[in-house]
Amino acid sequence: MKKLGSSILVLCLNESVGSGLSKELADFLGLHFANAKHIVEYDLFDSEDMIKKCGMAYFKKREKSSLKSLSNFEDSVIFLNYDLFVNNQTSFKKISPKIYVKIAKRKLDKKNDVINLMAYEERDKLLQEKADVTVEVSGESKGALNKIIKELKRNYEKNS
Repeated sequence: MKKLGSSILVLCLNESVGSGLSKELADFLGLHFANAKHIVEYDLFDSEDMIKKCGMAYFKKREKSSLKSLSNFEDSVIFLNYDLFVNNQTSFKKISPKIYVKIAKRKLDKKNDVINLMAYEERDKLLQEKADVTVEVSGESKGALNKIIKELKRNYEKNS
């Protein structure tokens, strides 16, 4: 498969589904995989201490810098959770395609996705508006990856 751009951005309201499918997509395409949350956590290794000693403004500045650097990765599939994407949209504006992996509200994790559950309609709408491609998945990995690849091909052919 031809490379579709400098990087591919994957968005999802469920961290584990989005990150897992992003990794599978990167492996399939022979690209590097990066989970933005993990990159930020690594770069800002002790964020609680940083916030305590330096303040939230400094932490946000460092987080933004880390994500700006990530946005320059080439030949990568980058996964971003909702909050990191919404708070740093300008850093990822040039990355295309943006894929929104949409899962049904009832499939969200009641423990880990509480905020996304409460604001599902609003967040879902925003991600659909910002994404170049929206792929609805049931959560089953192989079928979901095939759907994403099919939609990426369709998007690539449409924009070529």
